[in-house]
Amino acid sequence: MRFPSIFSNLRLVLIMQVALPVLLVLAVILVICLSMVGQFIEERMQRDLQQVARTIHLPVSQALERQDLDQLQNSMASVFGITEVYGAYLFDSNGKRLSSFGVVNPTQEQATDALQQIMQGEFSQYERIRGRDVYSFFMPLFDATGQPNGLLQVTRRRSDIDRELTELKYWAWGGFGLVSLIILGVISYSHQRAIEAPLQRLVESMRRVSHGDRHHRAAERGPIEISQLAKGLNGMLDAIEQVEISEAQQRMAREQMAERLRQTETMAALGQLSAGVAHELGAPLTVVDGRANRLLRRMGNEKDIAELNEIRQQAARMTSIIQQLLSFGRSSRAQLRDLDVASLIERSESLLADQGYRVSLIQGPPAKINGDSLSLEQALINLLRNACQACPTGPVELSWQVDEQLHIHIDDAGPGITADQQSQVFEPFVTTKAPGEGSGLGLAIVQRVMREHQGEVTLSNSPLGGARFSLTLPIVSSNDSGTAV
Repeated sequence: MRFPSIFSNLRLVLIMQVALPVLLVLAVILVICLSMVGQFIEERMQRDLQQVARTIHLPVSQALERQDLDQLQNSMASVFGITEVYGAYLFDSNGKRLSSFGVVNPTQEQATDALQQIMQGEFSQYERIRGRDVYSFFMPLFDATGQPNGLLQVTRRRSDIDRELTELKYWAWGGFGLVSLIILGVISYSHQRAIEAPLQRLVESMRRVSHGDRHHRAAERGPIEISQLAKGLNGMLDAIEQVEISEAQQRMAREQMAERLRQTETMAALGQLSAGVAHELGAPLTVVDGRANRLLRRMGNEKDIAELNEIRQQAARMTSIIQQLLSFGRSSRAQLRDLDVASLIERSESLLADQGYRVSLIQGPPAKINGDSLSLEQALINLLRNACQACPTGPVELSWQVDEQLHIHIDDAGPGITADQQSQVFEPFVTTKAPGEGSGLGLAIVQRVMREHQGEVTLSNSPLGGARFSLTLPIVSSNDSGTAV
């Protein structure tokens, strides 16, 4: 089992790696300052005691020289008006104690040692007097001739100095502890507001994204580093979304390409089948029509004549279907030529008029296209025948427009084509006509012809109220055109 490290929490990292080093440096500085301040206080207290000794030095020297014991006692007693003094002692040149004020008195041996040392001048020292630790300041006394005639000793308890130093340390370390708590509190509060809260928002954004909210984006607020992190996260999410969209589009394109390939393979197989069937049925139908025609010339009975005419009509209908099957299964291999659009449309309208259909022709601007005139005429005739059959009483209009391409429109005022049928009308053997009235190959042939000419056929609603079929073909520029047919 893996236990979490103490450095796994950012707040602890800040405290351990930022706050504690800072506090450690402050503690070292505080120790140095306390040492310096303590030494200063100790020296100040020693100077105060020395100043007290120097204050009474002259009166005591004069009283000692005059042997004025009362003045001597009064001068020594005046020392205790100052609370810092623990004891005051006066010795003659032989080490005999002349006056003593204090809880404990120095020994004769201590006095003798002090008399020997003052030959070098006044001095001070820490010593132990009858079990008490004190600080003593020694001043020599001189007579009128300048000869040493005594020793003045003023003491102060060592504990007074230590107590003041200890009190100073307590206050200093107490203040340091309070400052440390304030620093830690400020770091924790600042971390919570400046780092933890923005990070929590960022983590919450990640959680929402991981739970499926792929459109959520992190708020780009907070310190610049966290803001950049949020911006990077949003950029990554945007990139992932774009990749997913691109992948979906590519997948859809592959599916559409696969579907078109499947349809192309199906149409190719269907075209081969249709061509084979049409070839096998063409000859028998010709024989049937020929025999029926010979019988028709021999018959005199009207009933038999009517039946033979019906046989010929059905044979002609089957022949027409076979021709459409052959046209559907056979791609144009004719050499493409530049064609005049107006001439192409007028020939198609004229051929349709020979079949008994009437179309209103609306002239458009001159234009030229590159293509096979027979295939294009067949496509136009198929569309015009369907429009006339859908609207027998008219009107049916044929028009064209030219921009960067050629747009040929066939409009009728018939019942139109429903939305469900519009997606299927270009498929082979799909027809909107009544059973027995159409093969369902006319629009499929139109679509094949348009593909062969790098064009397209579209279906929409006509301004006349029925259906509009539009043929879109690339035009030939005037610089590239040759002789138009």
